[in-house]
Amino acid sequence: QQWIGTVGRHRFCGSCSDSTGNTLLARALIHQEVNTILPFADICHHLDNTNKDIIKLEFFHETRTHTHHTYTRNPYKPAIPVLFSICGTIRCFSQSHLGKSELKIARREQLTGAGLEAIGKTRFVTVVLSAMSIQRTLPAIKQVVSEGKFTFEFADYFQEPATPEGFEFDWKLRQLIQICSPIAKALVCLEANDTNPADAFIFWHAVIFDIERTLTNSKNRFPENVRHQILSILNHRHKQLFQSTGKMYNAAYLSCTVLNPSYYRSDLLRDHVVDPKKPLDEARLNQLK
Repeated sequence: QQWIGTVGRHRFCGSCSDSTGNTLLARALIHQEVNTILPFADICHHLDNTNKDIIKLEFFHETRTHTHHTYTRNPYKPAIPVLFSICGTIRCFSQSHLGKSELKIARREQLTGAGLEAIGKTRFVTVVLSAMSIQRTLPAIKQVVSEGKFTFEFADYFQEPATPEGFEFDWKLRQLIQICSPIAKALVCLEANDTNPADAFIFWHAVIFDIERTLTNSKNRFPENVRHQILSILNHRHKQLFQSTGKMYNAAYLSCTVLNPSYYRSDLLRDHVVDPKKPLDEARLNQLK
């Protein structure tokens, strides 16, 4: 408070941070003391936490019997087939000079672009970025396996012609990326220096719409219980940020969106229940009031 007073209260319009216990309380106390300093949750942390909730689902940690080994679920380490395979494949190549060399040659020949990205602890959506790096490098990895110069624990997933395990791994990898890539794409945009609350509102709704569209597409074959679990996560995170009962709620997100002329005719702000050709009944008028 002393620092804010020294700089000048009139120079601050808001405070923004992640939403741990201490930082959430600090934002609330600052707003309580100076009500013109609006408290904002960091939308990037909120999206990253949403992504973490999704990849913790049992669907992405299923136990299966590998060709040579049987893995049991460990609560501290992802299990076969998807997340554990991603971690293991990247680790095998990163810890072997031969593997690195062979993959570099194969990437150059296959024109796959950037290499594998390890899962880190500080980057947002790092699991998704690693999964996408595996997907784009698949042709090069398969070439390394087919040439037989470098073998590793998860080579069965990259055989040519593909094995049943390989087909399943490719499919689960695709499902993981389909669900989580909208979050990763939104984060790239929202980490810009000139992001405002309206951007947070628009991009959040774009993310949940894209994920819902993926889940409801029967071609993607997500089990019904998994669809319900993911939608439940999205609803919970949405309520935290955009409903008045949420602990991180701030009406400025919606206000800035409505006041932005660019979004004046957006379908997001249109009440699709109202038919402009018919007069509203009394109950609907009272509801709008």
